[in-house]
This record gives sequence, C-alpha cells and structure tokens, in this order.
Amino acid sequence: MPQVSNSTEGIRKWFRQCPLLSKNKRFGADYLGENPTEYAIYASPSTLKYHENILGDYVLDDKQTQNYIFATRENFGADVKQNSDNLAFFTALIAWMVEQNNARNFPHIEEGRVCAIVPTLTAYPAQIGVDSAKYQIQIQITYRRN
Repeated sequence: MPQVSNSTEGIRKWFRQCPLLSKNKRFGADYLGENPTEYAIYASPSTLKYHENILGDYVLDDKQTQNYIFATRENFGADVKQNSDNLAFFTALIAWMVEQNNARNFPHIEEGRVCAIVPTLTAYPAQIGVDSAKYQIQIQITYRRN
C-alpha cells in the first residue's frame, strides 16, 4: 500500500498568512497548549478513495480529500462579550477561508495540488476549562495527487 503522508505543516503555514492570527502567538501541529491565545492544526480521520484497475489491483484515486481541525485556546468564562468575541473570530476566519478558496490561494501540500479548502463544521467550544476554552472548526482539503 502506498504511504500517505501528512500535510499539516503546509496548512499551518497557509493559516499563518491570515491577518486575524497573531504572529506572536504559538501555532502548534497536533498540539494546543493550555494558555490563551494559542493556535493548532490537527489531522483528522479522512476516508481514502480507491478504485480497481484493469489488473484487479486497488489503487488510490487521483482526487482525494483530507480533514483537519483548526483550534485555538481562548479566554473563557462568565463574560458574555469575551465568549461572543471568540465565536466572532471564527466567523471572520471562515470568511477569510472562503475568500482564499475563491481566489484559489491554496496551501502547498506534499501529496499534490490543492483544488479546494473549505470549512465543514462551524466553530464551537470543544473543551472548556476554568478560565479558557478550546474552540475549533473542521476543514476539508480536496487535492489531486502527484
């Protein structure tokens, strides 16, 4: 079976271009710290698409999708404005992603050429602590294999 590699770093670099993200904040790969404000990109389970060739072998399709989670840890608590601001950040981030998708400004990944990058789940607090919360959205990348 061919090796399927991880494109987390290319996506992380692409998100770093977003003017909404602070350049001074930590941006992890598959790790989000405990301190607000930090960012992270996580690989998420994705279905690999195959077809059977004329020899009866199963081979990967040329067009594939990968799922990722973009997460951030933010201050959180009884302050309604703070919590609303956290969700507003993601509304603006989703708008930026749609804008980048429409402009065909895609991340560079080692698996192939990206054709689309779109959010597939809206933002929500996935993990709530005493004074901070992990907010996240799910994104999907469609690409043509090299």
